[in-house]
Amino acid sequence: MKIAVVSIGSFDTQYSDYHIMRDIIIGLLERGHKVSLIQKQYLDVPKYPEVFEEYLDHQLRVHNILFEKKSKTDLKARYIADLSYYRCACQLLKKICPDKIFLQSNNTAFFTVFYAKHILKCPLLYNEQDIFPENAYFAGILNKKSLVFRIAHFLQKYAYKNATALSTISEDMKSTIVTRYGISEKKVQVIYNWGHEELKIHKDNIFLKKYPKKSEEFRVIYAGNLGKMQNVEIVLNTAVLMKDETNIKFYIVGSGANENELKAFAKEKNLTNVTFVDMQPPEDVADLYTAADVNLIPLQKRLIYAALPSKTADCLIAGKPIITCMDNESFFVKMAVQYGIANASVSDAKQLVDRIHNLIENTPHIDTQGLLKKYFNKKNNVEKYCIAVEQMER
Repeated sequence: MKIAVVSIGSFDTQYSDYHIMRDIIIGLLERGHKVSLIQKQYLDVPKYPEVFEEYLDHQLRVHNILFEKKSKTDLKARYIADLSYYRCACQLLKKICPDKIFLQSNNTAFFTVFYAKHILKCPLLYNEQDIFPENAYFAGILNKKSLVFRIAHFLQKYAYKNATALSTISEDMKSTIVTRYGISEKKVQVIYNWGHEELKIHKDNIFLKKYPKKSEEFRVIYAGNLGKMQNVEIVLNTAVLMKDETNIKFYIVGSGANENELKAFAKEKNLTNVTFVDMQPPEDVADLYTAADVNLIPLQKRLIYAALPSKTADCLIAGKPIITCMDNESFFVKMAVQYGIANASVSDAKQLVDRIHNLIENTPHIDTQGLLKKYFNKKNNVEKYCIAVEQMER
């Protein structure tokens, strides 16, 4: 079977879904399919994962579309550039004539979905990783009544309705697609993202080597984007409340739109218990999360219904305690609590203080590996994607 995979990004860079796309493509190739990958090209000479080498130019063909990155703050320029990219991608799809299409999550999905359905008459699986514009609405970036929100919502609804099949990465996101977009529950399959299972902890933990840990220190780590959706503010507010507890240290690892604002707040409050660290190389992910005594996964209120942080599976792989800061009534929180993962309210730093103290004083049983194996298992979930693509009918 000829399967076209249309990527939102490029293997030229280690973007957040790099390993997800890589593993799905390998899964399809191992099942005997011919795969045509369409992706953006950022470098003069494109880069590919080493595991692609044995398949390139016969079973796997890569079609690169030159793409110039636009500023993250220029949303209009980014949107227009993406539309141009997907227009080129659709022209390639017409030449490739695939039997099935796998479309990675993007904000202009309606364009490719329309082309696949009405021009190519080809089945398409749309994989939703981050629900826009709901994520922007929940984060307070877009007003629900604004023209931008209403247009974006309409176009996403079109994509959901007209894609042959839909998948998303959490039950909470599925509920949003069903209730806020009117899509049939039977059409949406939940397949959780897996982590970087191939990465091993270095003999001398690289992160601990850079940032040595004192014998009595209890290390709290948040790693990820420092943006409007992640709620890193609750981490700093917790640090304020624990300022006098000299054994507890907070590490905030990453970068993003709110970085300067967060650093200014920490400086204003004289938070000597907080250390900001630049984003770490992707190959050091295992070292980073295992360097923690507890990993934090915070989100702004209701964001769990539009996204599930990509670091979730990597935190589980590390086997260290996890505290989430999400909506208590969400499916994910209720599921995680069953495995001993504590949750603090998205706006209650005192509750997060209590959760940290409980970890230090009581060492509760946390079955991170059980949760990982049941929901975030790479082998099982790659197979689910492959079967979902294979079972689509015209």
